[in-house]
Amino acid sequence: MKLSSEGRGLRSALVVVLCALFFILAMGITLLGSGVYRDVVAVSDGNETERTALSYLINQVRRSWSVGVGSFEYLPALELTDSGESDYHTVLYVYDGQLRELYAEKDSGMKAEDGVAILPLDRMELTLEGDLLTITVTAEDGEVCSASVTSRMGVNTVPGGEVLG
Repeated sequence: MKLSSEGRGLRSALVVVLCALFFILAMGITLLGSGVYRDVVAVSDGNETERTALSYLINQVRRSWSVGVGSFEYLPALELTDSGESDYHTVLYVYDGQLRELYAEKDSGMKAEDGVAILPLDRMELTLEGDLLTITVTAEDGEVCSASVTSRMGVNTVPGGEVLG
């Protein structure tokens, strides 16, 4: 049985239409998947800043010999020392949209802008209840994250409130 040329043309057209439909559906699924991936990465990146900042702050508190809570140029600040006899302190604070670290001699006259920028961060709040320090950070996008930690030697309020000055 021989197919007419009209039957072969119809069959070829059907194959081309099915291939085109498959291609269009594959492209649609790919575009949909890439949009979902972009959204997941954006949310993950936003959460990463807060988690990284909290992790950094908690590890700094845990490694320090002495931890003080006070202010640095009217900004909430952590004062960390490596030993009881050191005249040098590490001060952690948020200034100009950045978590900053300043390692300097006490009463050195350093300013908030002199600190090294660590991570983008909008705000840091420090709450002290006994020896339990609660650190709350707010990222640029408004996301808030907090954690509580205590130091090996306890956490103290800085006498006079001012960390470096």
